[in-house]
Amino acid sequence: MPTPLSVNARSPLLAQADRMGALDREVERLGRQIALGERFTTPSEDPAAANRAAQLLRLDSRLEADQRSLTRAEGRLALAETAVGTASSALLRARELALMAASDTLTPQDRQVIAREVEVLRTQLLDAANARDESGLHLFAGARNGQPAYVQLPDGSIEWQGFDRAAGAEAAGIGGTAAPPGPLLFGAGDGSAFAVLGDLAEALAESDPALRQTQMAGVLSGLERATDRLLDGQSRIGAGRARIGDEADRLAEARLQTAEALSAAKGLDMTAAITRLDALKTTLEAAQASFAHIYDGTLFDRIG
Repeated sequence: MPTPLSVNARSPLLAQADRMGALDREVERLGRQIALGERFTTPSEDPAAANRAAQLLRLDSRLEADQRSLTRAEGRLALAETAVGTASSALLRARELALMAASDTLTPQDRQVIAREVEVLRTQLLDAANARDESGLHLFAGARNGQPAYVQLPDGSIEWQGFDRAAGAEAAGIGGTAAPPGPLLFGAGDGSAFAVLGDLAEALAESDPALRQTQMAGVLSGLERATDRLLDGQSRIGAGRARIGDEADRLAEARLQTAEALSAAKGLDMTAAITRLDALKTTLEAAQASFAHIYDGTLFDRIG
């Protein structure tokens, strides 16, 4: 029968039980940390490290948002580059047709065939000028990108109706990440690429050879200016994509550094943690064995 034992607040029995309880809780806490691979599972376990980790997570969220912004801007510029390439090809073909039509050996029927192809090229050019991004917004309409950049009027002319400022002109804090507005690429008014193709159609319908030659000379000059605009626009777009690429590289490096700092703030030295866990378990087992050896029976046995 267990020896009667007086228990009070200062009892070694209670102190030993409290010590074993503390060891057990420490073993459980360290086990959770090892399972998660993190230095703390609640902020109270390491307030300084938890605060540092929270700051790094907020920074990473901002960097991630900037990366998404750059990805969208890169996508828009890639689409713009494709559209400008299509427009350039259309103008190049129009120049070939204009040179062909300048020959006096063509018959009126030949020029009619060419005129029909010019109309197709004009439609292709309009489609390119009204290209959209992945969200359905018009790339070259500037800030008024919810509607087409160019519209064909009842008289057949094509008019710019955008707003002469690039929409979303910055991404991740850098400028030049939006496609140039339409007038910088396709022109506007009488000097636009559309007007030049219209002039080419009129020249093809002209029956007077001398007058037709004069008109063709003007068309060729206009096509050259229109092509130069597109080439300049391609350079602008290419420069924008290069800036985005540089900034994307910088953000990727910044996120990598942030991840490394976060790992340092939250990361757990697994070798040291496992060694300490083993030591705590050994201490707890020894304490439990000692408790059982010194006090044969339970606390309830003795106080009951």
